[in-house]
Amino acid sequence: MAKKNFNKSISRRSFLKMAGVSAAGLAATTGMGSAFAAPAQQEVDESLTGTLVFWGHGDHPLDYIRVEFLKKYPNVTLDWQQIEDHAAKFKTAMAAGTGAPDLYWMEATDVALYGAQGALLETTDMIEQIKDTLIPGKLNEAYVASMGGYFGMPGDLSVSGIFYRADIMEELGIEISDNMMYEPDFLAILSQIAEAGKNAVLYPAGGGFVATAQWSWFDAQFGGSGPTTCDNAEVTINDEASINAVNLMKKIYETGATLQADFWTPEYWAAINSGQLVLDLCPAWARGFWESNINEDVKGVWRVAPLPRAIPGGPNTGVWGGATLVSPATTQNPDLAKIFMQFAFGSMEGATAAGNWGIIPPYLPYLEGPFQELTTDLFGEQVIGPIWLDMAQNLSLDYCRTAAYGAATGADVLESSIDGMIKGEVDIETGMQDVADRLAEILPDYQV
Repeated sequence: MAKKNFNKSISRRSFLKMAGVSAAGLAATTGMGSAFAAPAQQEVDESLTGTLVFWGHGDHPLDYIRVEFLKKYPNVTLDWQQIEDHAAKFKTAMAAGTGAPDLYWMEATDVALYGAQGALLETTDMIEQIKDTLIPGKLNEAYVASMGGYFGMPGDLSVSGIFYRADIMEELGIEISDNMMYEPDFLAILSQIAEAGKNAVLYPAGGGFVATAQWSWFDAQFGGSGPTTCDNAEVTINDEASINAVNLMKKIYETGATLQADFWTPEYWAAINSGQLVLDLCPAWARGFWESNINEDVKGVWRVAPLPRAIPGGPNTGVWGGATLVSPATTQNPDLAKIFMQFAFGSMEGATAAGNWGIIPPYLPYLEGPFQELTTDLFGEQVIGPIWLDMAQNLSLDYCRTAAYGAATGADVLESSIDGMIKGEVDIETGMQDVADRLAEILPDYQV
């Protein structure tokens, strides 16, 4: 049988950092004691050849997927390059229109930006064949409305929930329910934690990107679309849902329970290890970081629960981070890139490898199968799969991270303003109108 050869001259590309999280930030390993699933036995296909280049940080989910892909396609060359400044190099390559890798791990806001510019490989033909097997909320992030198609393969779900110390909650007489409301349930719990001299929910000095991540969860839960409409045409960062989100953040802050520490610093980990921080709101991918930074004696006593709901029947989770696997439109290996993408997050072998690393892939056969039995070092005997799957299926389909999202939530717009509103120094409606005015000035820069 003739070999399928996609090994043409290589082009290269790489991407921006995750919104608010550094490249190093996503490099955490999962605990080796976790009950990982074994990938299914694969049928070897020696006919497929070619080369794909990937740029990224070390210890990446695609490292695990790479191993499984090569078991099935041993004659393909996967050139995985760990580049410290890959984000800057990728931006340069994209601007130059040459020199990018064949594969890159890209945030939703940049998929929208580069996809609308025609700078990414369209994957609609691949996605249409498997879309019924993918979580709709994540599938949306690979869709570019202005182009009417998909650009990339949905990757990490990045649903978010509550991490809490089950033993200390029991001592305090607090029950963390899977079906709470922020008001009155969750705010009352935070007040009780504060009265006990403990902390819950990180809120760094100045708010920072952690504050904008919390805003993004709450805005989606109140029914918002994010900083803009999903077609990226109009500013919505000052709408009712957004204002409600900031009001909720202010109420959480006013319970006195928030931990005033910078994001994931030694001070943060010390608060966890000492039993001072007993609850936090975290994305699913945080587990790997926690297992790498907390002491053995506080592993296994944590539990995970969905976020409270902001409105009855509304979403019980939100998104922070979570990437899509893309290929630049200039790749010389489009067919091979699509084969790898589909294997990575649209097959049981690839999804299992991703899950074993510690992220949550969007592939339903995996989520409804092996993932349902997953236990971990951090959460001990708790079987976490059913909880995360429920959250994934509750993701808002009205919330979008468009091309303007990164700028809208960044230091020059929301991030620099939100702290004053939360601390009562600035009226929230007035402050958010000012934020909306600044976003309106730059929005045309992110529209095609």
